Parts: sequence; C-alpha cells; structure tokens
Amino acid sequence: MSNDSQRNSAVNAAATSKVYHAKFQDLSATTARKCYRGGVRSGEPSRTYAQAQEMLNKVPPSQRAGTNAENATRNMRDYLSDKDASHVKPYSKGGSNDPRNMKWENAKDNRARGNKDMTLQEQAKLGAKWHVDNLTGAVKAGVKATPMGAAIGAVTTMPFSILTNGLRVVRGEISEGEAILETLKDTGKGGAVGAASAFTITTVASLCPPIGMALSAVSPALLAVGGAGMVYEFFHILESHKQAVKNYYDSLTKEDLKRLQEIEDELSYQHQKNLDFLAEADAVNEQIKNRPCEPGIEGALKRYLESVAIAKSLGAMPNNYQNLPGNSQQGFLPTNS
Repeated sequence: MSNDSQRNSAVNAAATSKVYHAKFQDLSATTARKCYRGGVRSGEPSRTYAQAQEMLNKVPPSQRAGTNAENATRNMRDYLSDKDASHVKPYSKGGSNDPRNMKWENAKDNRARGNKDMTLQEQAKLGAKWHVDNLTGAVKAGVKATPMGAAIGAVTTMPFSILTNGLRVVRGEISEGEAILETLKDTGKGGAVGAASAFTITTVASLCPPIGMALSAVSPALLAVGGAGMVYEFFHILESHKQAVKNYYDSLTKEDLKRLQEIEDELSYQHQKNLDFLAEADAVNEQIKNRPCEPGIEGALKRYLESVAIAKSLGAMPNNYQNLPGNSQQGFLPTNS
C-alpha cells in the first residue's frame, strides 16, 4: 500500500466523520426542563436561560455528542435519564440553585445523602466520574464511526491497488494470482487506516466540542483534498509505470545487447544456410530430372551410379558404399561378341 493511498484513506475517512454536540435549542422539552428546573424546589423560580445553558455544559461533552442534532439530543437524554441535579450545599441549609452549586449525580446517591453537605471526597468522585463518562462516551462514538471509516478507506484504496498491481502483471513482475493477493492486502490495509482515522478523529472531536465544530467546518475542504489526492495518485501510478518500463530498458547493458545481436546473427546464418540447402536441392533435382536417359541396362546402371554420386555429395549416403562397382561393368553386363 503506497503512502498516497494511506493519506487519501485517512483524509477521506476524516472528511466523512460527523460529530455534532447538542445545543440548547436542540433539546426536547423534557430535557430542557431538566436543565431549567433540575433540583429546583416547587414554588422557586426557574433558572435563567444562561444558567440552564450552564447546566447543559455540565454534561460531559461526549455524552451530548452524536452524528447529528437528533442523535446528540437522544444521547444526552439517555445520559440524564438516571441523574439528578444535586446540590453541593443543600437547599435546606441555604444552598442556591445556581449551577455553581449543582452537579449531575446518580439519583440514588443524591437521595441517599438527604440534606447533608456533599463532602470533598464525594465531589472529587463525581469529578473523576465526569472524566470517565466523557472518555467512555468518546470511545463509544469512535467505535460507532469505525465501520464507516473502514468502508471509506477500503473503497478509496481498492481501485488504485487494482491499477498498480495490474500494471505490475503487465510488466511481468508478479503473476495474476499474486496481484489479486496484493490487492486484497492493500484493501485491508486501507480499511484499517480508514477505521483508525475515523475512530481517532471522532473520539477526539467528541471529547472537545471546539474540535468537533472545526471538523464540521473543514469537512468540505478535506473532501476536496481527498479528491485531489486520488487524482494525483492515479497519474502518479501511471508515471511510476512509465518510469519502471524505462528503467528496465535502461538496465540492458552493452553485453546484453551484444548477446542479443549474436543470437540474431546466428538465427540469420541458420536461416540463410537452410535457404542455400533448399536452392542446392532444387538444382540437383533439376539435374536429375533433366539428365539424358540412355536405353538398356547400360543406361540404367549409369543413372544409378550418378544417383549414388549425387547422394554421397549431399551426405545422404556413406562414402564407402559399394554395392555396385563404380568403374567396371564386368560380371553384371553381357559382353558383345
């Protein structure tokens, strides 16, 4: 997997990661009322809008985060479903309903304390739990974003891996089976990079609302960067293929070229030799066909001896072949008396 593919997978996964933190105007009537009236005794005035907003902000950021307003509001509602707005200093002892004197606490723990002051140890425990809840919610959001990030990373990587490994097959560097295996590996790595990017970005953005807002603002730019990166990667792959082919031919040394020339010369020589043999065979064939045919046994014997001589000259008969005498007809021809 190339660095270009890794970068594009990460950028595209980040660009498609959505983190939205619930705003006060997004809240349902029930949740908004809890921010206005949580811990406020009957007959007492509700908190102001600014104070209600402070009560909203006391919810861990990741617990009021989601992929959109509806999802974020639902997450916040679920988080507050078992919580009470607890007084650090009880109302019965002069404690106010101001958010500075309030903490979101498990309803059972709040009611079990009664009208006692919240101890420093209990406050520290609630503070620690706030951080744990914030981290837990962020990790949960990151895990939910992972499948989509993995899909984006895989889709971003696969076509370029197919192109790269296909060209390697064309160059003879790997087989088709190896190309398929490499493509699967690259796609898996791209999915892993996308998943890791989506998890990290979503987790951090859920923990910190300003980062979530910044992510939403730069998402269009990230999509543009990811698209431009994919175009660049496409042409980079083609340029790399072109360079690899050039390097291959440049790697042929003078000795390689000399050897190739020798092979070509040898093939040309053998071809010409075969042409010469065929030309000679045609000439001999014409000689045999056009020689005079004398009648009788003498003529037949003469033609036979000529054929033997021609065969020997062509290497088609051993030189020591003497089935018939070459210089006498005695014993074979009748004498004229």
